[in-house]
Amino acid sequence: MRFIVFPLQWVVFVLCALLDDRSSCCAFVSHIMSYQSHQSSVVLMMESKGGDADKNVRMFTDKLMTASGKPVCRYALGGAARSTQSEYLPLKYRDMLQNADDDTGAPFYFYYNPHRYPQFLSGVSQSFDDSSTRRDIFFASGGTERSPAALDQRLDDALAFCGGEYLDGFVLEYVCQDELDSDTQLGKELQNAIDHVQSYVRENRVRYVMASTHSHRVGRALSGAASLDAIMLRYNMSHRKAAETISFPEVLENNIPVLAFTTTRWNRLQRIASPTVTTSDCITFALQQPAVEVVLHSARDEDELDDALLPLFACSDSTHWMSDSVYDDLCAYYGSDEMAWNDDGYDEYPDESR
Repeated sequence: MRFIVFPLQWVVFVLCALLDDRSSCCAFVSHIMSYQSHQSSVVLMMESKGGDADKNVRMFTDKLMTASGKPVCRYALGGAARSTQSEYLPLKYRDMLQNADDDTGAPFYFYYNPHRYPQFLSGVSQSFDDSSTRRDIFFASGGTERSPAALDQRLDDALAFCGGEYLDGFVLEYVCQDELDSDTQLGKELQNAIDHVQSYVRENRVRYVMASTHSHRVGRALSGAASLDAIMLRYNMSHRKAAETISFPEVLENNIPVLAFTTTRWNRLQRIASPTVTTSDCITFALQQPAVEVVLHSARDEDELDDALLPLFACSDSTHWMSDSVYDDLCAYYGSDEMAWNDDGYDEYPDESR
């Protein structure tokens, strides 16, 4: 595509020059130089900032759509096992999106085991009024199970909180390295589980098949699975090297949307005294990465939800999620020695980050 686009752009540039349209000439030259810079940044992802601002700075994504055809918000609100979220929190999230200047996008809710946070899920269940408004919301859940019977039970559990008819995204959670046959080949049990979830799609009970992992080597293997529609991967300021060198290049190559999670490293990043970062900074850092389509975050209360959504509401007036200087400072401080952070046991595969 790169070698097709450039000649066409130069043809238009020449035509503009012949017509003595100086402003168009300048615009095309600027566009071409920007495109070249973007291509270099994708190839050299480890050393560079995150991608083409014109394409990446947006509030919604059309790579995941609701049943009614609405693009979903790039901030997905999830249930938090480590805190008690109020019943009102999911409703506030919905209302904030509906009251936005651009209300064409949809809320995206995610919950693991639905029995772990009853108040949050009570609010999730109230986020739609009937089967029509249900089609305007994206719900995702899943489980760690791999047997067909256990997967069936997990789907039934998830459906109980989103209308009972269908789940938008089913996630095969926490895929481990021992579930692979090789660096690129999925193991038989995992593939059978994916195939079983695909049967839900054929039955119109699930719309997207997804998988999550804490290993970026596993993420690389999952990105080549044609039967998956999206992958959940860990990514944050203090955990970026493995993502940017192992999984993200393959994800971009295969055009698989990434749902980034643990972007605050279990809220540890905001507790550092200096340089201080906010939840908003953590969300922004992840969103500027070209491979990341959605950030999955579990706001603990309404104030944190406001902070998390702030950059998305402001992005219509922005050309970049964050400045190059801020990005460089964050990478230098939080990412220069990732193993120094691992006294919390967060990184289960530290060898991937070396």
